[in-house]
Amino acid sequence: MNRELLHLTWDSPDNPWCGGGGAYRDYTILGMLEGWDRTIWSGKHPSGSQAPEGCLRQGMGTGMLGELVSRRSWAMLASPALRRRLAQQPGLVVSQSASAWAPVWEGLLHPHRILHVVHHVAGESILERLGPLGPSSYRFEQRLLAEGHYYATPNRATASRIRAVNPQARIEIIPNGFLAAPGADAARNPESAVRTIAFLGRMDHQMKGLDRLLAAFAQVGQRHPQARLLLLGRSDASMDAWRARALAEHPCRDRVDVVTNPSDQEKYRQLDRADVFCVPSRFEGWCIAAIEAQSRGLPVVATRTDGLLDSVKDGETGLLVSNEETEAVPALTEALCRLLEDDALRLRLGAAAIPWANRFTWEVATAATETLLEEIRQQLPR
Repeated sequence: MNRELLHLTWDSPDNPWCGGGGAYRDYTILGMLEGWDRTIWSGKHPSGSQAPEGCLRQGMGTGMLGELVSRRSWAMLASPALRRRLAQQPGLVVSQSASAWAPVWEGLLHPHRILHVVHHVAGESILERLGPLGPSSYRFEQRLLAEGHYYATPNRATASRIRAVNPQARIEIIPNGFLAAPGADAARNPESAVRTIAFLGRMDHQMKGLDRLLAAFAQVGQRHPQARLLLLGRSDASMDAWRARALAEHPCRDRVDVVTNPSDQEKYRQLDRADVFCVPSRFEGWCIAAIEAQSRGLPVVATRTDGLLDSVKDGETGLLVSNEETEAVPALTEALCRLLEDDALRLRLGAAAIPWANRFTWEVATAATETLLEEIRQQLPR
């Protein structure tokens, strides 16, 4: 009997509006589930639609009127399509990357047939960020957490939130993996007086907190005139425009280097130039970039978000600081300065980071996901 899997996600790694770590996780694991017939229903967006090897991908909705319309049109079409597909194929297993920004309400009605992949919980921030659409989306997230049966999440904090409202749920904590690269080259010079702070990620200043990092670096730069900031990651026209405005009058602009849309090879080459890695995010389900940086021997300074509480070992591979809006910038500043000033601490945390990061592989994440999917399949009618 064929094992058939349908995965629902508005996002994808080639989505210029988002394309975050959650999408990368979904597509990597789907590409490795070779024993399943895999179909992906994703949203449409302006830059094409690549599928993982061995998977069929179908785009739904419109990609012509911006991110919000794309999300909502995908969700509106996915719900009735899912209802029809489940009626036609009683043995079909479904997984979905659940999102309050693109709510598939039909998925709430089939708790024993769907694996909900919950990267992080947005909570009441939904009400502020989505305006008139906020109350409905907030209710969707609350019901999703309370009414499902099977869940996969990369971090313990999200698992605890689900368990608090849904104690009978089957919840598996499955950390993300990363693609390791060859060993670090000789670019990092411990004798150099110049110290570089690196950021890697989608250059979304709201979720990823680039505004926080630039504000902190303005203060770090005053205290350490030879410190530099390296911004690496995916960017688009709107992100480029925000960053240009933010840097135009930055007091340390001449010490900020920007590398947009680097290849994997270039990404690691640039990380090997750095001394400290910073994750100033407001939300993180896991943070693959933090693991990539730790694999290169970089200690991490990061905010206390759900995923970073698990992907960085506070005091052992990095320093975690407050994520409260009024406290984040001064806390990031002090932690960064501490690592720039304390060579022994910086080198100790960086050395411990390498074996820690190398524990996380996509093979382990895929095997754990497949166990959950097979558990769902076994209890479906034959």
